[in-house]
Amino acid sequence: MSEEIIRQLESAANIMTAPPNVVTDEQRRSAETVFLDFRKSKLPYGLCRQILEVSQVHYVLFEAAEVLKSALIREWSCLQESDIISLRQYLIQYVSHRNDLPFFVQERILQVIAIMVKRGSVEDFGLERTSILNEVENLIINGDHTKKIMGCNLILNLMQEYASTIKSTDVGLPWEIHFKAKKQFEATDLRKIFKFCIQLLSNIIKNESMDNNTVKLMEQLLIITAGVLTWVVLYLNDSILPKRLIGVYESVYEADQSPSLRLGANWKEIMLAPQLIPLVFEIYWKVREYELLLHQVLTCLVQLASLNGGVMNRDEVRMEYLSSYIENFLKILRMINSNFKEKEVLGLSNIVKKLQLFFGQDFLKIPQNVQELYLNDITHITCCFAEGAKLEEAQSLDDKFYSEAFDNLLEAWTGIFQECASGSDNILFQSATRIFNTYLQCHLAPPDGSRIQEKECEEIEDNEDNDRIKYKDQLQIIGVFGRIVPSHCLPILFRLLEDRSNKLKSHFQTMQNYTMTLNDSKTLDNLFEDIHWIILIAGHVLCMDCEGETPMIPSEIMQYSIQQCNKMECNLETTLKVLASVREVVFEIDCIEQCDHAVRIFSDVLKLCVLESSAGHAKLGHFMSPEVGCTLMWFLKRWCMSYLLPTENFYQEISPTLIGALGGDTDGATFVINFILGKIQSNICQFNSEPILLQDTVDLFADIVCVKQKSMYIVKTEGLWNLVNLQTELMAGLLPQNIRRGLYKGFVLAGASLTDLEAMNEYYRRILKPVQTRFKELEFRKALKCQPLRLFFEYVVPILSELPVFLNLYKNYQLIVQLILELFGQCARHTLCYLSYLDSKRLYETSLATVQMYARCNTNRLTTEVFSEESNFQDLLLVLEFLTLILSKECFDLCPHSPTEEVTVTAADVSLFGLNFVLPLIKIELLMYPSLCSQYYKLIVLINDLYPDKISNLPDDMLKQLLQSVELGLTAGFGTDVLQACLDFIQALATHIYRKSLNNSKVYHAVMPFLKLLMNLTLSHEISSDMMTSASVCIYILICCYVEQYQMIVEGLINLQSDPLIAERLATAFNQLTNNVQLNCERQPKLKFRDNFDKFIANVHGFLLVK
Repeated sequence: MSEEIIRQLESAANIMTAPPNVVTDEQRRSAETVFLDFRKSKLPYGLCRQILEVSQVHYVLFEAAEVLKSALIREWSCLQESDIISLRQYLIQYVSHRNDLPFFVQERILQVIAIMVKRGSVEDFGLERTSILNEVENLIINGDHTKKIMGCNLILNLMQEYASTIKSTDVGLPWEIHFKAKKQFEATDLRKIFKFCIQLLSNIIKNESMDNNTVKLMEQLLIITAGVLTWVVLYLNDSILPKRLIGVYESVYEADQSPSLRLGANWKEIMLAPQLIPLVFEIYWKVREYELLLHQVLTCLVQLASLNGGVMNRDEVRMEYLSSYIENFLKILRMINSNFKEKEVLGLSNIVKKLQLFFGQDFLKIPQNVQELYLNDITHITCCFAEGAKLEEAQSLDDKFYSEAFDNLLEAWTGIFQECASGSDNILFQSATRIFNTYLQCHLAPPDGSRIQEKECEEIEDNEDNDRIKYKDQLQIIGVFGRIVPSHCLPILFRLLEDRSNKLKSHFQTMQNYTMTLNDSKTLDNLFEDIHWIILIAGHVLCMDCEGETPMIPSEIMQYSIQQCNKMECNLETTLKVLASVREVVFEIDCIEQCDHAVRIFSDVLKLCVLESSAGHAKLGHFMSPEVGCTLMWFLKRWCMSYLLPTENFYQEISPTLIGALGGDTDGATFVINFILGKIQSNICQFNSEPILLQDTVDLFADIVCVKQKSMYIVKTEGLWNLVNLQTELMAGLLPQNIRRGLYKGFVLAGASLTDLEAMNEYYRRILKPVQTRFKELEFRKALKCQPLRLFFEYVVPILSELPVFLNLYKNYQLIVQLILELFGQCARHTLCYLSYLDSKRLYETSLATVQMYARCNTNRLTTEVFSEESNFQDLLLVLEFLTLILSKECFDLCPHSPTEEVTVTAADVSLFGLNFVLPLIKIELLMYPSLCSQYYKLIVLINDLYPDKISNLPDDMLKQLLQSVELGLTAGFGTDVLQACLDFIQALATHIYRKSLNNSKVYHAVMPFLKLLMNLTLSHEISSDMMTSASVCIYILICCYVEQYQMIVEGLINLQSDPLIAERLATAFNQLTNNVQLNCERQPKLKFRDNFDKFIANVHGFLLVK
């Protein structure tokens, strides 16, 4: 009999693995049936052993192992202990002696062994597991190469099963048992495995050379070692389960980076052994040429750099460990010198990052010479990685190893500056200088820099981030470096900027007389790129990003300016002279060295603005770089927000030069304001075909006028009124709408700073009168004297009233139908909240007629058509959006009601009619489209929030369909947004039922099943941990409505438990859930129930849920 089964299986396997053109579909289906029947076999252990012994077909061997796994999980409680031990020993012997097994078969059999070991350890507390691990370790030490690899793979399978992640097998144990088994494994054998691997690795690296077998063995041992060091150890009392236990392991598995190495005091002997750190670094150097091994050993080193927890409970222990780690790390860095491999740079940078994160505060305690060596070496690798990142960017490589590594090191440096600012000033200054210089050189063309000349200038994609966004984090940190050594960085920046500006000026002068050659074009491109990066870096040195905070002059720049004054290195007169000369674009000014350095950079930027505008006037504007133009506007915005008209009260000390040149009521500030407003005007006139540059220009204007302390000066300047006049005189359509709006936004914001009412009225009259005049010039028949909104509405309503007829006429033209529906939606969105009741009524009546006509024309199409593409139901989506928007007046009404107005048609009538039409269409096939699904649930939640009484009184069929769609939203997995909407719907409707005492009404009975449904969904974890709080509030409201039904559900759940102990624990948990919680739908008891429910779920999931 067994031989016949094996023959059938092998024959079926041959068919399953045959090419499609060799076998028929019927043969393949028959073969699948054979294996499906085989998987259902009861007590298949003898048959599977015979298959493993006899069959030579690999597919059949794999299926036999799979059947063994399923049967063991299913029938474990029915098996004798002796049979389990016998089978486990047989499988271990089998994989040990079958060297010809393919990897996938061996791996599945090892998984079966690991499952058996874990299940057995639940009962014998790991005694048998320890014995098996001893055998495996012996096999790895004394066996041949194949047995060594097999032993390592068995350890890996054991670790995977005990880790209890989503990779672990579902073996039918409650989560509570999984948790305890994991804890018990961690307490005993995990340390033993780590110690064994380290010992074996230390023996292997003593050999001078490594053959292929040794490399393969080292790879397996390093994978195990890295697995131990990335293991998630949860330090909790055995009697306490973590809140939302199931989510703990899954969230860790899905995390981008491994968790830190947090170990308890019981790991001290292993982790603090003096030879451990030197050994791992020695392994790293030994295997550095082997890419397969390099990643694993770097993972180990990164994890060791994050060691924390009870194992590090004393300062002297931390210092000894840190000193050892840094000493060996520096030794490796010196051996590497600058010859980095691209696959190792990310790991090395992560080591620095982790050391700073976990040992940053201890760094000052190590010897001064070690500090200096460490800072020097990481300064060196930071510069090397900056160079590597530059090459990656130039070559447009997909893998950004150096770029990511450079970002990691910059992040580490921010912590170093914070922790070590008082301890190693000189070395920090040197490091900041070297890194700043390197970064600057990487972005400058030769000879001053090392930027690589690309062979072809690639077009920048429209959706590609510009440099100031793409490199925002880098530039912010480079700005920090620059502010640490302003006396070094600021002179470099203004000299480079003046040099490039002079060259650009000469270039434009030449271009006015000669035709530009290809070489000239390349030179110009390089000039623009240099200027762009110099300004970007200068902007981040001189100013800080202040999102949500008041922009201020950085304290380092302020102190530097004060020091310049104190040392007589600058004076106000020269600074003002340099500022006043910007229109001359002359860089060799007498006594320019006496100018404040920050203002000198600013004046150089203003000169570039003059150059750009001059090029436009000379008809050379098309040769200018829009990117440089955007960067100039960005710099001016940052500078003006921080330096122009500073508030003196915000500073403990303030530079006399800065306040004298740019403070309130100074000629310098007035000059700068007029200059910038003039530049804004120039950009609008000369570069109106560059939308991005125009947007940056308008952003500059809007941002500087939104600060009252600045706008109160701006409204008094001639430059503002020049800009107003320009806006009035510009032809319609010359500027994009968003630019026009941005300018008017700026004008309005500027006027808000005026405190005198008469002055404000005069200001706004001058601003808005031209707009009003132009509007009145529109030829709109007799309605010219109406208010603007009323005018438009009176014009549109007659058209809207005709659209139902048009919709019927063009019902087969989907585009026209969509345009009609979109017009109604826009009218509801933008006008409804401002309309009087009578006008609203007219819109409601027309809307109702349109929805009725749409329903009449499309019911058959929408119930029969197959929606293969999202565009097929675009009209239905527009209907749902319109039905939602028509309710806006109920939420936000800006028109007062007249007590004499009679209510006949409301927004509710339109929406409920539309809902009556839409409900029969809402099937799971349609809701699979996210946009339509989301809009439908938004609509029903809004209607329910506004009109719960109308929902309660819906016709029976309509109410049933509505609640069925809510149930579908809870169970079909449409996403958390839809799930939240359904919970909100139930909560609002149940609250209405409770507060209106609608007991025994049809809606009361219709909503009742949701209590049991939500209890089942939460207890079975079909609702995610993130949504559990919302679900608990909804359950509380339902319990308030259905107390007796809740008691029946609880009793039913308890009676379902076959284990009396589980039943008792469940009863206790339910009692604690509602203990001392009033069921009255009020806020305080609701919050108490929510907190109780969190504890309840964590508790019952531990012993009810099975994995």
